[in-house]
Amino acid sequence: MKQKKFIVSAACVALLLIIGAIVSQPLLLKAVLAKYKSTDHFVILAADARIRYEEPAKESALVLKGVVDASRTQVERALKAQFKKPIAIYVCASQDSFNDYVFLSKNVKGAVYWGKLFLSPAAFFHDEKYLAEITTHELTHYLFYTHVGEKAHLERIPLWFREAIAVFVANGGAVYTNNQGVSDLITSEEKEAYLSGKVNVWFASTDPRDAVTKSGIANWLLYRVGALFVHYMHDSQPENFDKLIQSLLAGAELNVAVERSYGKNVALLREEFAQYLVEKT
Repeated sequence: MKQKKFIVSAACVALLLIIGAIVSQPLLLKAVLAKYKSTDHFVILAADARIRYEEPAKESALVLKGVVDASRTQVERALKAQFKKPIAIYVCASQDSFNDYVFLSKNVKGAVYWGKLFLSPAAFFHDEKYLAEITTHELTHYLFYTHVGEKAHLERIPLWFREAIAVFVANGGAVYTNNQGVSDLITSEEKEAYLSGKVNVWFASTDPRDAVTKSGIANWLLYRVGALFVHYMHDSQPENFDKLIQSLLAGAELNVAVERSYGKNVALLREEFAQYLVEKT
């Protein structure tokens, strides 16, 4: 009997410690609440079962219907891979609702969390082209998720590459540099940020909060510089780039996949990119 009471007491203490740890860390608490927040109230769009919306957002859902197919095609064509799970996009009726599911930022327009793709009202503030770019970006994240799962996606593929490859695809993939090289498309601000080492922390970060500014919006300079490096990786060795993507989708860690595909590591490729930018100045 004493042993049973001890076990029960120990379990209670452990539970209290876990609760205390969660409550004392607001970010962790938000993550837990977001993960288990129900999406059952989202209505499936009759015209396209891939889209779910909160009641006031039906018009946005109908607009989204017009871009989903093109975005899906662009993702699959750029990555030369197909989605392994059905697409499901959740259109939130308010920024507050979106924030409840996407707990790391207040002002981003789209995100994939817990295997679900959410869009905020801000994604619909401009024209369909703008919406398509956001949808394509997020579907890129979602395709990786359908291949390797959330845990492996976050642990094996660094933050900078996750965002860079999504921008690469949203740019149009290889098509983006058909008529101009990366050196022609990079701005002086972006080049200076890369060559000066200003963005080095981005290539080493594991903290998703680094992807957004203090005001909560996506840090576009970091996204853009990372994406241009990925464009360079593609344009310099297209066949090896395809091997890299397939290796990542098979579950390889980025550094391992790069070594297998390019025969060198990311650091060396970054040095070569810097030299390329200097020579093209």
